[in-house]
Amino acid sequence: MTHVRQIALLLFLICWALSNCSNPFGALGNRDIELTPEDYEEAALMALALSGELVAPDSLYNQVLEELAGIRSTYGGSYESIQRIRFRPPWVPGNLILSFDSTTAQMVVDGEYHAWDQLNQQYQVTEIDTLSINYLWVVLHFNEKYHPRRLAEKYEVLPGVRYAELNRLGGDFSNVYPRFTSSGITYLFREGWGDCPSGCINNLYWYFDTEWNRPVLIGYWDPQNNPKEPFWWHEAEQNIESYYKY
Repeated sequence: MTHVRQIALLLFLICWALSNCSNPFGALGNRDIELTPEDYEEAALMALALSGELVAPDSLYNQVLEELAGIRSTYGGSYESIQRIRFRPPWVPGNLILSFDSTTAQMVVDGEYHAWDQLNQQYQVTEIDTLSINYLWVVLHFNEKYHPRRLAEKYEVLPGVRYAELNRLGGDFSNVYPRFTSSGITYLFREGWGDCPSGCINNLYWYFDTEWNRPVLIGYWDPQNNPKEPFWWHEAEQNIESYYKY
Protein backbone atom coordinates (compact mmCIF):
# COMPACT_ATOMS: atom_id res chain seq x y z
CA MET A 1 0.00 0.00 0.00
CA THR A 2 1.46 3.40 -0.92
CA HIS A 3 2.09 6.17 1.60
CA VAL A 4 -0.85 8.10 0.15
CA ARG A 5 -3.22 5.18 0.67
CA GLN A 6 -1.94 4.49 4.18
CA ILE A 7 -2.64 8.06 5.29
CA ALA A 8 -6.03 8.20 3.60
CA LEU A 9 -7.14 4.86 5.01
CA LEU A 10 -5.96 5.75 8.53
CA LEU A 11 -7.92 9.02 8.46
CA PHE A 12 -10.97 7.21 7.13
CA LEU A 13 -10.88 4.54 9.84
CA ILE A 14 -10.52 7.15 12.57
CA CYS A 15 -13.43 9.06 11.10
CA TRP A 16 -15.56 5.94 10.90
CA ALA A 17 -14.70 4.90 14.46
CA LEU A 18 -15.90 8.28 15.70
CA SER A 19 -19.14 7.78 13.69
CA ASN A 20 -18.49 10.84 11.55
CA CYS A 21 -18.55 8.94 8.30
CA SER A 22 -21.14 6.74 6.69
CA ASN A 23 -20.34 3.04 6.99
CA PRO A 24 -19.30 1.62 3.63
CA PHE A 25 -18.80 -1.98 4.79
CA GLY A 26 -20.42 -4.22 2.27
CA ALA A 27 -21.02 -1.37 -0.16
CA LEU A 28 -19.30 -3.28 -2.93
CA GLY A 29 -21.25 -6.27 -4.07
CA ASN A 30 -24.38 -4.94 -2.37
CA ARG A 31 -27.17 -6.20 -4.60
CA ASP A 32 -29.59 -3.76 -2.96
CA ILE A 33 -27.92 -0.85 -4.75
CA GLU A 34 -30.27 0.22 -7.51
CA LEU A 35 -28.40 0.54 -10.81
CA THR A 36 -29.61 2.36 -13.91
CA PRO A 37 -28.97 1.62 -17.60
CA GLU A 38 -26.57 4.56 -17.51
CA ASP A 39 -24.56 2.79 -14.78
CA TYR A 40 -24.22 -0.37 -16.88
CA GLU A 41 -23.27 1.60 -19.98
CA GLU A 42 -20.65 3.58 -18.07
CA ALA A 43 -19.09 0.44 -16.58
CA ALA A 44 -18.96 -1.23 -19.99
CA LEU A 45 -17.16 1.73 -21.58
CA MET A 46 -14.75 2.13 -18.66
CA ALA A 47 -13.88 -1.57 -18.64
CA LEU A 48 -13.32 -1.44 -22.40
CA ALA A 49 -10.93 1.52 -22.08
CA LEU A 50 -9.06 0.05 -19.11
CA SER A 51 -8.69 -3.39 -20.64
CA GLY A 52 -7.31 -2.22 -23.96
CA GLU A 53 -8.87 -5.34 -25.46
CA LEU A 54 -11.25 -5.57 -28.39
CA VAL A 55 -13.98 -6.56 -25.91
CA ALA A 56 -13.65 -6.01 -22.18
CA PRO A 57 -13.46 -9.11 -19.90
CA ASP A 58 -16.62 -9.74 -17.90
CA SER A 59 -14.62 -9.85 -14.66
CA LEU A 60 -13.30 -6.32 -15.20
CA TYR A 61 -16.74 -5.04 -16.17
CA ASN A 62 -18.24 -6.47 -12.97
CA GLN A 63 -15.44 -5.02 -10.85
CA VAL A 64 -15.84 -1.53 -12.28
CA LEU A 65 -19.63 -1.69 -12.01
CA GLU A 66 -19.50 -2.64 -8.33
CA GLU A 67 -16.73 -0.22 -7.39
CA LEU A 68 -18.42 2.77 -9.01
CA ALA A 69 -21.71 1.80 -7.34
CA GLY A 70 -19.90 1.53 -4.01
CA ILE A 71 -18.31 4.96 -4.39
CA ARG A 72 -21.58 6.63 -5.28
CA SER A 73 -23.68 4.88 -2.65
CA THR A 74 -21.14 5.67 0.08
CA TYR A 75 -20.17 9.23 -0.82
CA GLY A 76 -22.91 10.44 -3.14
CA GLY A 77 -24.91 11.88 -0.27
CA SER A 78 -22.02 14.11 0.77
CA TYR A 79 -20.85 14.96 -2.74
CA GLU A 80 -23.82 15.12 -5.09
CA SER A 81 -21.60 15.84 -8.08
CA ILE A 82 -20.14 12.32 -8.18
CA GLN A 83 -23.66 11.00 -8.81
CA ARG A 84 -23.83 13.06 -12.00
CA ILE A 85 -20.28 12.82 -13.33
CA ARG A 86 -19.98 9.95 -15.78
CA PHE A 87 -17.08 8.34 -17.60
CA ARG A 88 -16.62 9.14 -21.27
CA PRO A 89 -13.77 7.55 -23.25
CA PRO A 90 -11.51 9.78 -25.35
CA TRP A 91 -12.80 8.14 -28.54
CA VAL A 92 -16.02 6.81 -30.06
CA PRO A 93 -16.28 3.05 -29.37
CA GLY A 94 -17.07 0.81 -32.32
CA ASN A 95 -15.98 3.55 -34.71
CA LEU A 96 -12.91 3.73 -36.96
CA ILE A 97 -11.47 6.22 -39.45
CA LEU A 98 -9.67 4.76 -42.48
CA SER A 99 -7.50 6.80 -44.82
CA PHE A 100 -6.77 5.45 -48.32
CA ASP A 101 -4.40 6.29 -51.12
CA SER A 102 -6.13 7.98 -54.06
CA THR A 103 -6.37 4.83 -56.20
CA THR A 104 -7.96 2.81 -53.42
CA ALA A 105 -10.32 5.66 -52.51
CA GLN A 106 -11.65 5.59 -56.05
CA MET A 107 -12.14 1.82 -55.78
CA VAL A 108 -14.20 2.42 -52.63
CA VAL A 109 -16.33 4.99 -54.48
CA ASP A 110 -16.86 2.56 -57.36
CA GLY A 111 -17.72 -0.31 -54.99
CA GLU A 112 -14.71 -2.29 -56.23
CA TYR A 113 -12.69 -2.46 -53.00
CA HIS A 114 -13.12 -5.89 -51.45
CA ALA A 115 -9.99 -6.31 -49.31
CA TRP A 116 -11.99 -5.30 -46.25
CA ASP A 117 -15.03 -7.49 -46.93
CA GLN A 118 -14.02 -10.32 -44.59
CA LEU A 119 -13.23 -7.98 -41.69
CA ASN A 120 -16.40 -5.98 -42.26
CA GLN A 121 -18.43 -9.15 -42.08
CA GLN A 122 -16.54 -10.62 -39.12
CA TYR A 123 -16.88 -7.48 -36.99
CA GLN A 124 -20.32 -6.53 -38.31
CA VAL A 125 -19.85 -3.16 -39.96
CA THR A 126 -23.29 -1.53 -40.02
CA GLU A 127 -22.41 1.62 -41.97
CA ILE A 128 -19.61 2.96 -44.15
CA ASP A 129 -19.68 6.74 -44.07
CA THR A 130 -18.11 7.99 -47.31
CA LEU A 131 -19.01 11.67 -46.93
CA SER A 132 -15.31 12.52 -46.66
CA ILE A 133 -14.10 10.21 -49.41
CA ASN A 134 -12.97 13.27 -51.41
CA TYR A 135 -10.46 13.77 -48.59
CA LEU A 136 -9.46 10.10 -48.98
CA TRP A 137 -10.99 8.78 -45.78
CA VAL A 138 -14.14 7.04 -44.56
CA VAL A 139 -15.68 6.20 -41.17
CA LEU A 140 -16.66 2.64 -40.31
CA HIS A 141 -19.47 2.05 -37.80
CA PHE A 142 -19.60 -1.33 -36.08
CA ASN A 143 -22.53 -3.15 -34.51
CA GLU A 144 -20.57 -3.71 -31.28
CA LYS A 145 -18.73 -1.14 -29.18
CA TYR A 146 -15.29 -2.52 -29.86
CA HIS A 147 -12.08 -0.87 -28.69
CA PRO A 148 -11.01 1.23 -31.71
CA ARG A 149 -7.28 0.68 -31.16
CA ARG A 150 -7.71 -3.05 -31.65
CA LEU A 151 -9.87 -2.46 -34.72
CA ALA A 152 -7.21 -0.13 -36.13
CA GLU A 153 -4.59 -2.87 -35.84
CA LYS A 154 -6.74 -5.18 -37.95
CA TYR A 155 -7.58 -2.66 -40.69
CA GLU A 156 -4.34 -0.72 -41.04
CA VAL A 157 -2.61 -3.66 -42.76
CA LEU A 158 -5.14 -3.82 -45.61
CA PRO A 159 -3.88 -2.91 -49.09
CA GLY A 160 -4.33 0.74 -50.00
CA VAL A 161 -4.90 1.86 -46.39
CA ARG A 162 -2.58 4.71 -45.42
CA TYR A 163 -3.62 4.65 -41.77
CA ALA A 164 -6.43 3.66 -39.42
CA GLU A 165 -7.15 5.91 -36.48
CA LEU A 166 -9.58 6.47 -33.64
CA ASN A 167 -12.55 8.77 -33.99
CA ARG A 168 -11.59 11.02 -31.09
CA LEU A 169 -13.95 13.08 -28.99
CA GLY A 170 -13.06 16.76 -28.97
CA GLY A 171 -13.50 19.37 -26.28
CA ASP A 172 -13.23 19.31 -22.51
CA PHE A 173 -15.82 18.02 -20.04
CA SER A 174 -16.38 16.57 -16.58
CA ASN A 175 -15.23 12.96 -16.40
CA VAL A 176 -14.07 10.01 -14.34
CA TYR A 177 -10.45 8.93 -14.86
CA PRO A 178 -9.71 5.33 -13.80
CA ARG A 179 -6.23 3.84 -13.58
CA PHE A 180 -4.79 0.44 -12.77
CA THR A 181 -2.37 0.42 -9.84
CA SER A 182 -0.46 -2.42 -8.20
CA SER A 183 -3.34 -2.94 -5.78
CA GLY A 184 -6.39 -2.37 -7.97
CA ILE A 185 -8.11 0.56 -9.66
CA THR A 186 -8.22 4.18 -8.53
CA TYR A 187 -10.85 6.65 -9.71
CA LEU A 188 -10.42 10.40 -10.12
CA PHE A 189 -13.74 12.24 -10.46
CA ARG A 190 -13.47 15.67 -12.02
CA GLU A 191 -16.24 18.24 -12.26
CA GLY A 192 -15.43 21.03 -14.70
CA TRP A 193 -17.33 24.13 -15.74
CA GLY A 194 -16.71 27.49 -17.37
CA ASP A 195 -16.02 27.36 -21.14
CA CYS A 196 -15.58 23.59 -20.98
CA PRO A 197 -15.69 22.87 -24.70
CA SER A 198 -12.48 24.88 -25.02
CA GLY A 199 -11.03 23.94 -21.63
CA CYS A 200 -12.80 23.95 -18.27
CA ILE A 201 -11.74 27.00 -16.25
CA ASN A 202 -13.04 25.74 -12.90
CA ASN A 203 -12.56 22.23 -11.55
CA LEU A 204 -13.28 20.09 -8.51
CA TYR A 205 -11.60 16.73 -7.87
CA TRP A 206 -12.38 13.63 -5.80
CA TYR A 207 -9.84 10.81 -5.68
CA PHE A 208 -10.98 7.31 -4.66
CA ASP A 209 -9.34 4.00 -3.99
CA THR A 210 -10.71 0.64 -2.87
CA GLU A 211 -9.27 -0.94 0.27
CA TRP A 212 -10.45 -4.17 1.90
CA ASN A 213 -13.37 -4.36 -0.51
CA ARG A 214 -14.73 -0.91 0.30
CA PRO A 215 -14.36 2.53 -1.31
CA VAL A 216 -12.10 5.08 0.34
CA LEU A 217 -11.98 8.80 -0.44
CA ILE A 218 -8.29 9.62 -0.54
CA GLY A 219 -8.96 13.33 -1.00
CA TYR A 220 -11.10 16.19 -2.29
CA TRP A 221 -9.60 19.30 -3.90
CA ASP A 222 -11.08 22.65 -4.88
CA PRO A 223 -8.18 24.44 -6.68
CA GLN A 224 -10.10 27.72 -6.91
CA ASN A 225 -10.34 28.10 -3.13
CA ASN A 226 -7.19 26.18 -2.23
CA PRO A 227 -4.53 26.53 -4.96
CA LYS A 228 -1.95 24.41 -3.12
CA GLU A 229 -1.83 20.90 -4.54
CA PRO A 230 -2.78 18.22 -1.97
CA PHE A 231 -0.33 15.49 -1.02
CA TRP A 232 -2.15 12.94 -3.16
CA TRP A 233 -2.37 15.03 -6.35
CA HIS A 234 0.84 13.78 -7.98
CA GLU A 235 -0.56 10.26 -7.85
CA ALA A 236 -4.09 11.27 -8.94
CA GLU A 237 -2.78 13.29 -11.87
CA GLN A 238 -1.45 10.07 -13.37
CA ASN A 239 -5.07 9.00 -13.87
CA ILE A 240 -5.59 11.86 -16.31
CA GLU A 241 -2.34 11.09 -18.10
CA SER A 242 -3.33 7.43 -18.46
CA TYR A 243 -6.75 8.39 -19.84
CA TYR A 244 -5.29 9.87 -23.02
CA LYS A 245 -3.37 6.65 -23.69
CA TYR A 246 -6.43 4.39 -23.76
